Amino acid sequence: MLFNLILGGVAAGFLAGMFGIGGGAIVIPVLIYIYKSGGMDATEAIRLAFGTSLATMAFTGLSSFLSHWQRDNVDFSWLKKLFLPAGLGATAGALLAARMPGAWLALGLSLMLAYFGLKLLAQREQTSSASPLFLRFHMLAGVLSGVAYSLAGMGGASVVTFYLCNVGLSLRKAIGTATGVILPISLGAIIGFGVTAGSPHDWRWGYIDLHALLVMGSCSVVASKLGVKAAAVLPTPALRKIFGVFMMGLAVKTVYTVLL
Repeated sequence: MLFNLILGGVAAGFLAGMFGIGGGAIVIPVLIYIYKSGGMDATEAIRLAFGTSLATMAFTGLSSFLSHWQRDNVDFSWLKKLFLPAGLGATAGALLAARMPGAWLALGLSLMLAYFGLKLLAQREQTSSASPLFLRFHMLAGVLSGVAYSLAGMGGASVVTFYLCNVGLSLRKAIGTATGVILPISLGAIIGFGVTAGSPHDWRWGYIDLHALLVMGSCSVVASKLGVKAAAVLPTPALRKIFGVFMMGLAVKTVYTVLL
């Protein structure tokens, strides 16, 4: 179990730093496998995996954000606009997710994995231009990013990245700013998932596994810094395609493991 937690934390942190994602695509399937292998009920395993993953992303997001900040890839004016609504959206989404059937959460995760896998495979570097329509809806964009992150276990940073590219930021700066939004989303999710299952017990607070959080969070912080550095020197387009295929595989694996 400890080895799987370390491996999952390292992989999530490295890929979060490299691609500007939260890392839930890695952490959630790993945790679901660990919990189900230990005999835990499927719905309980899925909810605990979601809550723990979202809490872990607070560590990963902060580390990635600081690394991008050092490289001047963060637009603080947009970060301030999105910070609070993203956190509120994540709290609301977490309270809802903790009461949904586990199969629904797993299906949502699988769809998000498949979508972003295809997106990574098709993605190309592009220039961005400001859209007056998008400029009006920063509150809605922040809330939707938080809700999407809590309900699907991932995708919040990608929602923010998509939005920021459509208000005129470059793709690189949009990704860096999105890593900053991961922090309030994660904190909101921690509150939502933490208050849903009673008092702390057996290294748990609600649907957050504190032991897994400590191990994976620590590993992801170190690995995210390496991921940011690797993104600057390695052929990112090829790595993006490899990761896209990997995410598609995770989507199929999640459906097979949980729903079949």
